[in-house]
Amino acid sequence: MTWIDLKPAGDTAFDLAITPPVSVGPPDRLFMFGGVGLGASLMALEKVTGRPVVWATAQYESYARPGETVRFTVDERVRGNQVSQARVSASTQGREVLSVSAALGQRDLPERGQWTLAPRVAPPEDCRPRQLWQGRHPDDIHNSIDFRIAKGYMHGPRIGGGVSPDGNVVMWARPNPALLGEDHPIDTAFVAVVADYVPSGVGPALGRDAGGNSLDNSIRFHRMVPTRWLLCDVQIHGVANGFAHGRMHIFAETGELIATASQSLILRLWG
Repeated sequence: MTWIDLKPAGDTAFDLAITPPVSVGPPDRLFMFGGVGLGASLMALEKVTGRPVVWATAQYESYARPGETVRFTVDERVRGNQVSQARVSASTQGREVLSVSAALGQRDLPERGQWTLAPRVAPPEDCRPRQLWQGRHPDDIHNSIDFRIAKGYMHGPRIGGGVSPDGNVVMWARPNPALLGEDHPIDTAFVAVVADYVPSGVGPALGRDAGGNSLDNSIRFHRMVPTRWLLCDVQIHGVANGFAHGRMHIFAETGELIATASQSLILRLWG
């Protein structure tokens, strides 16, 4: 099963039909998950340029609803010997949903180092699964990702309440094998989807039922390596003036840094 089922619509364009498994929100107001939009854009960029993504940032402008089809159009603005600079415009029904700017490429240099280290936590098999809230659409995007909580909480307030002392949540993530199969890849698109879960740390940080709508999602890829799980280290930096800001470091099971992502979001209070 292909989760983000991007279909060619020309040499530089691709279509994605919006369905509940790539959507989020109240059951009667589902919309395309922002990380899916970025992930689909990365897929389109890599297919058109033939190069891996190094950096990308998405700016979210509108919503795409189930039943609509989003077209992702790639514009490779500059193609150098080793690096491409490109953009993606994603639109539906005559309105732009999101825009992505990116750099892609790979350079054959031997130097290598990693100074951002994975937190020491229990393996995913020993961590509690995320609890999904009642009232959600049963087939929405949350059903497609298997999260295990290694430190802290996702979404709602912490047990015991109160503001978090460090704004930090650590969780494992993988494609849900029961839904997507054991062999669904952890690729750049899946990493981009998981990176859009930075808002899940806002509620626990504030000690209340809260989250937000992403204004952007910026991601920088260190190195893709094979892994069964992603280890996601979320840090909420601060909340003020109705907005929140945070980042996520994403590691392989081995501790290899795969990517780092950051977001700003509109703060939403639900309780």
